[in-house]
Amino acid sequence: MLAAFIRNDDLWLKIDKQERRLTNREYIRFPKWSKDGSWIAYLRGRKDSRNPDELWLYHLPTNKHLKVKEEVSNHFQWSPRKTELSFMIQNDVYVLTIEPSETLSIRLVAKSIENFSWLPSGDGLLVSKKKNQLLNSDILLYQVMLGKNQQEPVINHFYTVPVGSNEIVVSTSQFKWSHDHRWLSFLLVPTASVSADSNTLCILSADGKLFRRIDEIDWFRWAPKKNILAYISGTGREANINKQLRAIQATSTKGLVYTPDGLVDGDFTWKNDGWLFVSRLVEDEQAPLHLRPLPSLFKVNASTGKAKPASYPELNEGDYAPEFFNRQLFWISNTNPRTADVMFSDGRNVGKHWIKNITLASSYYGKWNWQEVFSLYRL
Repeated sequence: MLAAFIRNDDLWLKIDKQERRLTNREYIRFPKWSKDGSWIAYLRGRKDSRNPDELWLYHLPTNKHLKVKEEVSNHFQWSPRKTELSFMIQNDVYVLTIEPSETLSIRLVAKSIENFSWLPSGDGLLVSKKKNQLLNSDILLYQVMLGKNQQEPVINHFYTVPVGSNEIVVSTSQFKWSHDHRWLSFLLVPTASVSADSNTLCILSADGKLFRRIDEIDWFRWAPKKNILAYISGTGREANINKQLRAIQATSTKGLVYTPDGLVDGDFTWKNDGWLFVSRLVEDEQAPLHLRPLPSLFKVNASTGKAKPASYPELNEGDYAPEFFNRQLFWISNTNPRTADVMFSDGRNVGKHWIKNITLASSYYGKWNWQEVFSLYRL
């Protein structure tokens, strides 16, 4: 088991039972693993900064840290195939290539875009861009094919997302592909304040021939081997009110609702095509936000919706951010106002501590951004 995590704002490495601190008195967020597990990209900033924007790399074999660029957003992504990293400065996208000699080369590949993701092949990016500056202008999707370092990217129009005259859409989320790469999903995002309340989930076929709007949602994830998209549905910025776990086939117009009345679902992950794990709590609209019930994990049958407990937190503890990998369930247990713990279970025990005292992630109306402080490496 291998993970990068943040403790006391520093970057740490966990290998099975061994821990190692990688930075000293820094302010680190958003650790992300390269495909081969030899690099960690992360953002570094000042202690008094809530938005660190210096992009750095850590090389595990040589124990070296390399600074890349400043003013980088937290949307940076490793290529799914190569040792390349894409990142955004303001609205321009760059690709960093790590040569075999460990030297870095950076090139600008797209200007004035809203968001981006790697294509599944790793040969290029899919980017989104506003047609014009009007809030109700269409969203244009382009494929940016990279070629070799010395070659100019080849940019091809892929699809135009129609936006109604009475709509406000300023950007998209990043893109997620189904396991067979025949479908992609993304969010249409209104202005920043409205986005806290309502984003629209869309499904688009990889040939650009079928586009559908699905629901107003918060989070989404494809099944491991089927074209089934699970998502958290519900408007409103509060994460512990009016949020349901649902799933829909890519070609279907009718989906399934897994959340029983009186309950609220949050973070989730797929165990396999037949089961999901979700962070679930009792809905309470009356109590102040900090006094509302805390979640525990449930295992949900994707066919029937029947659920059974998967974790048993202590009083005043909440279980979040489930991840299933290598036949083990990992999650984060929020144990006090300043730190949290990473737990795991192999199915033979209720839950064991793996990493104690990680830095608490930021939260917004009950929604925690645990990617800021924890990253599990998946082989």
